[in-house]
Amino acid sequence: MLVFINMTIPLSVVIPVFGSTASLGELVKRLNAVLKDASPGYEVILVDDGGGDDNWAMIKELADMHSEVRGLRLSKNFGQHQAIEAGFHEAKGEITVVMDCDLQDPPEDIPRLLAALEDGADIAIGVRNNEPAGFVRQSLNRVYYKFLSVLSGYRIEPNQGTFSAIKQPVATACRELRELDRPYRLVLDWLGFEVARVQFDRVGRFAGKSTYTLGKLLRLALGGIVFQSTRLLYASALLGLICSFLAIGLGVVFIISALAGSPPTGWASTIVVILMIGGLNLMAIGILGIYIGKIFHQTRGRPPYIVRERASILQSTG
Repeated sequence: MLVFINMTIPLSVVIPVFGSTASLGELVKRLNAVLKDASPGYEVILVDDGGGDDNWAMIKELADMHSEVRGLRLSKNFGQHQAIEAGFHEAKGEITVVMDCDLQDPPEDIPRLLAALEDGADIAIGVRNNEPAGFVRQSLNRVYYKFLSVLSGYRIEPNQGTFSAIKQPVATACRELRELDRPYRLVLDWLGFEVARVQFDRVGRFAGKSTYTLGKLLRLALGGIVFQSTRLLYASALLGLICSFLAIGLGVVFIISALAGSPPTGWASTIVVILMIGGLNLMAIGILGIYIGKIFHQTRGRPPYIVRERASILQSTG
């Protein structure tokens, strides 16, 4: 079993990998071309988030070919943000860069992130000038982050992704968080360090397609809402209070109408009111259930990820 020496280096690049096997070779090639001039020393940590044997075989091959590349294989698909956390715990860099593996985040823009840190920021976040995704997904993304901004009480930029560079104190703070659900980009907003935003052009995928299904996107969205705020619980309580006042008001109107000799009639209106109240009750119970479910998962004390194996030149020759 390999034991890495606990020492720092100038730069770590953490990349969660799930699919996109065809892009990994080009990714490492372009990273090496950029980072050899941008940093006196660096490491590239490819975290296989349960992407299958082909993923891990390619990561091992790259780790055997390049001394700067280290591979980390998780036991199953834990999720992108858990894979990023796993990379943080392995990283030894004074600065840590996080990026996607599909080359939509251009490696050539990393020096611009590093320059923002040199100017005094603790966090440099890439903000997309464009988004190759379709119109429907872009629209839903904007609506979601607008809603999330309302819940959190401050504006959350919809065009930010995981492409970022952070100093060591920020990486340490990320490691110290204990929530199971900790969406990386929302964590950076929450931490409170000085942030610089760097504009960049996002490009199309080098190969393959997105592995985020609608179900995964919905779970990610719910995780972000629960991580960011409990205001949804207060909103459901407020909605219930409003409905209660409406019901009282309708009751008064019906009583007055009955005393005036014209009692309200109509089966349809009664059913509509019952269905509305029942739907609101179920919605409130569902929101409460989501939070209780998160509490349940948190109290079980399970780790957010499990490392299956590692790969590097040192390991293959030692």
